[in-house]
Amino acid sequence: MRILITGITGRVGANVAKRFVGLGHDVTGFVVPGDPQSEKVAQIGAHIVEGDLASHSDVRTAADGAEAIFHLGAAFQAGGPFTPEQYFDINVKGTFNILEAALASDGIQHVIHTSTDGTMEKYPPEGIEEPIREDSLPLAATSWYGYTKVLTEHLVDRYVRAESLPATVFRFANAWGAGEALDFGQFHMRTFMDQLQGSTVPECREAYELMSKAYDGDPHLIIAADRNGRPWKKHFVEVRDIIHAYENALGNPSTFGKTYQLASREPFHWENMIPYLAEKLNAPHTKVNLPITPTYYEYDLSASKRDFGYDPPLSLRDMIDEAIAYRQSSEGAIIPTKV
Repeated sequence: MRILITGITGRVGANVAKRFVGLGHDVTGFVVPGDPQSEKVAQIGAHIVEGDLASHSDVRTAADGAEAIFHLGAAFQAGGPFTPEQYFDINVKGTFNILEAALASDGIQHVIHTSTDGTMEKYPPEGIEEPIREDSLPLAATSWYGYTKVLTEHLVDRYVRAESLPATVFRFANAWGAGEALDFGQFHMRTFMDQLQGSTVPECREAYELMSKAYDGDPHLIIAADRNGRPWKKHFVEVRDIIHAYENALGNPSTFGKTYQLASREPFHWENMIPYLAEKLNAPHTKVNLPITPTYYEYDLSASKRDFGYDPPLSLRDMIDEAIAYRQSSEGAIIPTKV
């Protein structure tokens, strides 16, 4: 199948491309002119087309003849800074151009658009007890990244209903590449010490002083808990889970017109996983009740399992073990840096 991948030089796009080239597909990557990672992606066998997502003609040229489009290209926080205009041009206009180009491409069989769980408000003061379905929460983002992704989801829905375009939306949870599990800030006490240092709120000062007494240098991990002592919970997704989703969903009519949350096999429970991570890193860990908005949620993956057999291959312990091994070797994802 002829597949166009936008955002192909990112850590997700590059690894998705590598997998689909390996499966025998004809993969083309759409990149911004002068992207320094283009050569690395070309080395795995992907064709490279340069252009601007905000340019209708550039996108139309790149999509000509494509049978499938994986639209991963976007402006987002880690790649910026971006202005509101750039967020709108790259994310919203870029997605509009992709959808228009898909309509004009003879033989288009599937468009898979990348969105984010950053479209939803998933940090209420008390956390979220029930697993989150795709329709559980309103799309209430106000950040420019999240808000423009809300608009792109609406665009895809419009093209499915009005133009019968075979399209699907994937919402990624917080994504990990090789080795990145070890660096996630909320696993480390120093993150919260920096956040609470200098606060005049008594609860915050008390938590900071507790951490200061326990802290004995990095790495020092934390079992983050809410005010009442309930440890945090969060859902991630690993790059190979994402690849698995693309493999299973591509060309599957059951997914057309639907949105799916992609996440790992299980959520990360600070209470269970931080001691395991601490053991692997030979690092101390301390439980602290934090007087801040907690992270407490997980996703209901039943829709993706039902419609395209989504079965994330890695456990959290697998991810941690492999992250340790990755750090101890020079091998890993072809582009392990953040995009």
